[in-house]
Amino acid sequence: MIMLLKKLASLRLTLVGMALLALLAVVGSRNAEIGAGITAVPLVILVVNLLAALLTNKSIRTQTGLLVFHVGLLLVFACIGLTVLLRYDGHVEVVQGGAFDAGMVETVEQGWWHHNRLEAIELYQGEVRVNYLPGLNRQDTASTFEYRASSGELRRITVGDTRAATIDGYRVAATFNKGFAVLLHWTGTDGTEILGAVHMPSFPEFDWKQLTAWTTPAGQQVELELKFDESVSDDRGAWSFGRTDMPYSVNVSLAGKSQRSLRRGESVELAGGVVRVVELRTWMAYQIDYTPLLPWMLVAALLAIVGLAMHFASRYLPASVTASSKEDGYAHVARV
Repeated sequence: MIMLLKKLASLRLTLVGMALLALLAVVGSRNAEIGAGITAVPLVILVVNLLAALLTNKSIRTQTGLLVFHVGLLLVFACIGLTVLLRYDGHVEVVQGGAFDAGMVETVEQGWWHHNRLEAIELYQGEVRVNYLPGLNRQDTASTFEYRASSGELRRITVGDTRAATIDGYRVAATFNKGFAVLLHWTGTDGTEILGAVHMPSFPEFDWKQLTAWTTPAGQQVELELKFDESVSDDRGAWSFGRTDMPYSVNVSLAGKSQRSLRRGESVELAGGVVRVVELRTWMAYQIDYTPLLPWMLVAALLAIVGLAMHFASRYLPASVTASSKEDGYAHVARV
């Protein structure tokens, strides 16, 4: 058993673990199908290697600074490994006045051990306000929404560039991505009625092309283009994104047919039903991530730094003080 632990504590195994970690980190970042979860393998190797070193190396255990450093490093690797396995990263767009829909979340990365609980999130989007300086330089973002806390209480919060909300362990943060949405009412020939929002491209990034494709509930493909009577964005002065009371029209185009321009409240007959423009709204894109061990990772890193500082202080500070005392003594003799 001791021989096995000594082999596991080998510096060669440390080098192998570090090399594998670097290699698999690159492979995982470039291959979405593999993902970063593969880096958990070398992290396990490094954790076992450090633990074996702590158990078999007496010099580590007898030097307080060195012991604290290795314990901190062990905890850092353990936290990173668990974070890789448990983490979640995704994006979602929520329309003003609408509710969060877990089915609309685009997953960027999900750890092998992550238990998806997005269905439990209850969130309702409110007003969005983004202030711009001249030159279309974004100044600040304020997105207000209501969410259901773990206590069951419905709370209101405004998130932005420096503030996010934590809902059921997930961190929900506003991004730079936002835009306008057209609320449409569909009445099918079979009597079905559907109210939904069609999101236009990001604004003001694509203010020149507010055009998107939409498939009606009857399966017909149409193009919708949002047109404002006057320019909304201003690259010469300060302005704010978020107003929805500007005059606008929605152009509905069918393949091989002429375009139809609709104002608020107007409708057009399509295959299988009639669509009516209800009103203009905004949408906000959020980043949703789950990294529960991030604070502990910081604590472990600080512990490792403190241990390293203690180790070097115990090795070099006493020697410096002794040398300084000897120099003072020699200088005193010389003066006599």
